[in-house]
Amino acid sequence: MKGQEIRAALGLPRVVNASGTLTAYGGCRLRPEAASAMAEASGHFVEMEALLRKTGEYVAGKLGVDGALITAGASPGIIQSIAACIAGMDPYLRSCLPSRPPARSEVIIQRSHRNPYDNAVPTAGARFVEIGDCIKTHPWELEAAITENTAAVFFALQAEMLNASLSLDETLKIAHAKGVPVVVDAAAELPPKSNLWNLCKRGADLVIFSGGKEISGPQSSGLVVGTKTLIDAARYNGAPNYGVGRPTKAGKENVMGLLAALEAYLDEDEEARMADMAGICELWLNGLKGLPGLLVSPFTATEPGIHPVCVPKVIVRKAGLDIQAAQKSLREAKNGKPAVLVDTWKGGLVLNPQTISEAEAEEVLVALKNLF
Repeated sequence: MKGQEIRAALGLPRVVNASGTLTAYGGCRLRPEAASAMAEASGHFVEMEALLRKTGEYVAGKLGVDGALITAGASPGIIQSIAACIAGMDPYLRSCLPSRPPARSEVIIQRSHRNPYDNAVPTAGARFVEIGDCIKTHPWELEAAITENTAAVFFALQAEMLNASLSLDETLKIAHAKGVPVVVDAAAELPPKSNLWNLCKRGADLVIFSGGKEISGPQSSGLVVGTKTLIDAARYNGAPNYGVGRPTKAGKENVMGLLAALEAYLDEDEEARMADMAGICELWLNGLKGLPGLLVSPFTATEPGIHPVCVPKVIVRKAGLDIQAAQKSLREAKNGKPAVLVDTWKGGLVLNPQTISEAEAEEVLVALKNLF
């Protein structure tokens, strides 16, 4: 059966995703180049250690970074990165993670950077040491927290926009002065594609990206870039080797699919891509303008929660609107119409064009007009 037939047989509605590249909704649309590469890879065998090493070297060369590693996703990339900082290339320490970590397994994180995804850090066997509060994090707090037991500093890139956060540059300066690596979670921080290399140029030791978001590779794929020594250690702490990263296995199909998607992404005209998304937002703004009581405007996030910040979006507000009920109503497929997925933000519905085709943009508009 074809995809649509399988969905119908399972009783699943067609979905229009105006919420972005969220894992809960399947991430991205897989690039055709990635699908072809995955199908090709599925018919062959390869030594996975060699494949991961060679694809990493190839990607590092394309990006102009020291090292790279394709992983089974952003969270697996975090797990392997933290394991690399704790165990390095030591087989005994690798065997101790996660249940018997050495004393040097503390990872410093700013309280303003805590998020639902950071559980990948303790999954690797690390123990968080939190600094700062919801109002401010002082440089001296990071300096004082670094001890002989510090394995790394963990930095959630989107949280840098918060007033309570130390900047990445300040974090790098303090950590590196004491010989401690900084691991940056940038899972959803594409575009801009320059993040793939600029964060390393700023001094980040390891940077993790999702492969199943803007890159549009397999949903279960990720990319880690950084210093070669730590990249080698991250690979050593993952499959096909044993250790804490063994369950986060990137198959040959995912590796080659991500590689093909990344090449296509790098060749893509980013200005044209941004213009296309802005055009969809303009369609929504003009189409909803003038509806009674509706306030419709461009939206830019000023705090973490709506990824990525630089993608243009639209927010829809109405006095007395129950946004949870509105969101639920849009999600319910009725009379042959698709389910429409939107995000919510402080009393409004947020429309994200990142995963929307032109035809779907019109469907979103119709659904919202019917709602209001």
